[in-house]
Amino acid sequence: MLADARTIRENISRARGYLRRDDFYRCIEAANDALVLKSTSSALGMGRSEVDLLFVEMCDDFSRHPRVIAFLESLGVCGGPFLRYKSGDETLLIKKLTAFRLKMEELEEQAAAKEEKRRNAQREEWLALGRECLDQKSFPKGKVYLRRLVENYGDEPGMIREVGKLFADAGLLPEASEMFMLAIERFPSDQQAWRMAIDAWDALGEFKQAEALYLDAVKTFGGHPMTFLNIAKFYMKWHKKDDAYDYAQRALDLDATLAEAKAIQDAIENR
Repeated sequence: MLADARTIRENISRARGYLRRDDFYRCIEAANDALVLKSTSSALGMGRSEVDLLFVEMCDDFSRHPRVIAFLESLGVCGGPFLRYKSGDETLLIKKLTAFRLKMEELEEQAAAKEEKRRNAQREEWLALGRECLDQKSFPKGKVYLRRLVENYGDEPGMIREVGKLFADAGLLPEASEMFMLAIERFPSDQQAWRMAIDAWDALGEFKQAEALYLDAVKTFGGHPMTFLNIAKFYMKWHKKDDAYDYAQRALDLDATLAEAKAIQDAIENR
């Protein structure tokens, strides 16, 4: 059938294109599609000879590919071409290509598992060394280990925040606030990072930074009575009593049972 011959040619073309891009899985998928269709097409007409030639070229390309050769040699498979096309051997070639793909997947999974194990061990080592150095007041060395953690594992949720907390616990508040701000930038929904950043800026006396974070947190997470109460208490500490009264009222509007909010208003009214 002319349609079958055309489809086979298209699949072979796709397979060779993927091979040129080192995309072996898609290459094998397209090649197998072509081979299956060839094995089930009883009448290709005048297109048969052209299709057979294309299969020969595709198999030769695959067998000569440097990465294919290197992979096979790593398995101890050497000698002649891995694929050699002969009409009628389509099922055999499908089996060989499928076995190649399965073995490559298996080894890639093993390599990925080994790399993950190595990364986990490295993470835990740097974390332990960084914590140990901070505990021993060896701050420069501790910072080096913990910054390595952030550089290499900062895409993992909670990691930057954890480093920031270690800095905060060691009294390194500027470094802690830097880490918490980075955690917020990378993971905007990490509410713990927002809370810790606010506490760090507050402890540093950087009230404008803390205020900006409080207000951004309300925009990000919405208003909550305890959030408004905390903002009111913050403004009291900053001696901004009008703002403190306003946010205490916002807290009471959402939860009239908040005694602390009422106490803030009473203290301001009786000043």
